[in-house]
Amino acid sequence: MGGYGMKGHVMVAFQNSFGVSNTSSLYGIPDVSAGLVKTIEPINEENNYGRYDMPPTHQGKHQFQGDIELQANPIAVGYFLKSHIGLTSTVSDTGTQTHLFKPRTSDFDGYAAGNPMTIEQHLDVGSAGIFESMIGNTLNLSIANGELLSITAGFMGAGFTRKAAGTPTFPTPKPFKWDQMSGQWNGAAILDIQDLTITINNNLEEYYTLVSCAVPTKIKRSTWRTIELTGTMIFQAHSMWQQYEAGSELPLVLNFKSGETPNNLLIDIPLMRLKSYEPTKPGPGLIMAPFTADAKFSVTSNTAIAITLINTYTAY
Repeated sequence: MGGYGMKGHVMVAFQNSFGVSNTSSLYGIPDVSAGLVKTIEPINEENNYGRYDMPPTHQGKHQFQGDIELQANPIAVGYFLKSHIGLTSTVSDTGTQTHLFKPRTSDFDGYAAGNPMTIEQHLDVGSAGIFESMIGNTLNLSIANGELLSITAGFMGAGFTRKAAGTPTFPTPKPFKWDQMSGQWNGAAILDIQDLTITINNNLEEYYTLVSCAVPTKIKRSTWRTIELTGTMIFQAHSMWQQYEAGSELPLVLNFKSGETPNNLLIDIPLMRLKSYEPTKPGPGLIMAPFTADAKFSVTSNTAIAITLINTYTAY
């Protein structure tokens, strides 16, 4: 009997160290889709064996990668912000927890760039897959008019096992919604954005060494971290176009609410630099201006982005 995606689940837990899974404190994540997979690269011999048929094939590198997509639940989103960005602090108050996430200024340890995570992915058939030492690589936060805030988290890890599926308990707060968002660009309210995506890429790579296993022994950075933005807005003024032409680097602030107190998500980019701003007239309708931008490092704020998540969850 085949499994149903709606009956499967995703559960996550942070590990104390790379290479040591944590299945004792897994937390249920309401997901749209889960695509973690284990792949084994084939090593094809090139030796000739006196026949027309192909030579033998052997197992090569083992890889553990994939994406998890969810609509941004105010509690669940904190796990992905910590894994992909880094948790700086948590301040507790009566009925309120304020979590501050800023990009890491140092790696988790000598083996992992970010916080290693154990992820249980159950496919509604038999045992659940346990993906170990999963490190957050790419994170997309995307919002469009008429939709909920969507998150796609990309991981790469270093192990896979199976165990009896757990029974998740899912968080109940409402996800963040497009009509509960407000924004400011250079201190002025943004009223005309149609859609916006923020992409954080840690640019990680698996590193294999000459030890007696085919799994990664380190997951570390291969180049600079990037934070990019893409979006579309109704073209109503020349101000952003002129700021693009001038190469201006100006602050962007986005604020999301879920409709339930105290849940709030605040994204603060101290310096955003437009890479493109392209209003054109494709037809008789409203003129749109698609744009792309980078979040640049601010020496004043000592970061390129800061995300404040307010909810009732005590600790990640």
